[in-house]
Amino acid sequence: MNRHLRTSLAALLVTLLGCAGSTTGGPLASRSTSPSTSNVEAYPVEHLAVRSLIERFADAANHQDWKTMESLFTEDAVWEVKAAPPMGWTFEGRNAIREGMTGNTARVELRVMSVTPIVVHVQGPERATARSTLDEVLRVRQTGKDLRVVGTYSDQLVKQDGQWRFARRTFEFRYEEELGTPTGDAR
Repeated sequence: MNRHLRTSLAALLVTLLGCAGSTTGGPLASRSTSPSTSNVEAYPVEHLAVRSLIERFADAANHQDWKTMESLFTEDAVWEVKAAPPMGWTFEGRNAIREGMTGNTARVELRVMSVTPIVVHVQGPERATARSTLDEVLRVRQTGKDLRVVGTYSDQLVKQDGQWRFARRTFEFRYEEELGTPTGDAR
């Protein structure tokens, strides 16, 4: 079996396992996610494509690749972070998203984010929802302080011109802490 096929099958297995989990409990439990694997079985390629979109978003953010990030959204997309200012904001439209992220570069010196688990529910060949958990470490340029943020992304996605894109991303904070400075010898 070639490496590409093994990788695709492994990603499908991870998706199947992610969709098999319960969606009960918590304030975000009402999101449309399927507790069974039937949705994955009906739309396996779409599940992989949506997962890839979410992972490409994290990669673009980690590498400050704003051109790629911009391309992951629809023209009229909305990206919202539910929090008190200055952490909370809403960007409406692809241009506002690009300007917001490039403007954020002046405030954030370092960003390392990962997203997992990713639960996808395909509603049809061109519509899907997803929920993922973000774990992010940020270094604030002005203060030099490191922050860890954990929260949940709830996404509405559409397929346009053969590509899945975010129509709406909503992030809700679940945990935030200031990280201490490491002590001891750096080796």
